[in-house]
Amino acid sequence: MSVRILSGALLELGEDRITSADQDTERARVVSEVYEDERDSLLEEHPWNFAIFRAGLARLELVPAFGFAHGFRLPADCLYVISVEPETPYKIEGGNLLADLEALSIRYVRRVDDATQMPPTFRVALATRIAARVCKKITGSSAEKERLETLYRDRLRTAKGRDAQGGGTPDAARPDLFVNARR
Repeated sequence: MSVRILSGALLELGEDRITSADQDTERARVVSEVYEDERDSLLEEHPWNFAIFRAGLARLELVPAFGFAHGFRLPADCLYVISVEPETPYKIEGGNLLADLEALSIRYVRRVDDATQMPPTFRVALATRIAARVCKKITGSSAEKERLETLYRDRLRTAKGRDAQGGGTPDAARPDLFVNARR
């Protein structure tokens, strides 16, 4: 848990910084309580370049009861699958990816626990999101909550814009996807 992000959330609320996520104050407990859910929710909202990872999946010995020939264990840090290679129909059930292929790899958004791996604009957006979430509890102000929600949307837009600029070259158009979609 990032004390830096939690302190940023508290500063947005006009509160003092904390020195530890385990600090024995009500405000520290409140922001710490929502941190992981808000971080993971924000990671799920967009395929952030810093959170995208590639992995070959280990095939499970247990065969699905029906529908697909094989099951593969998803990585423990997988928040959602972006794509499967080679491209094939699949379903995700119970932390497993089901498909008919013998082997496959995925691109996925992973849970990023280390805040130093997050870009500054993402950290600022996350701190603002946390502040908006706990605002009513800490300040009792609906107007302040609305202000923070607006500020969060602005900071999220900035973070997504910066993320779009730093992702490398765009993926090449794959005409086979369009042809297959029309079949």
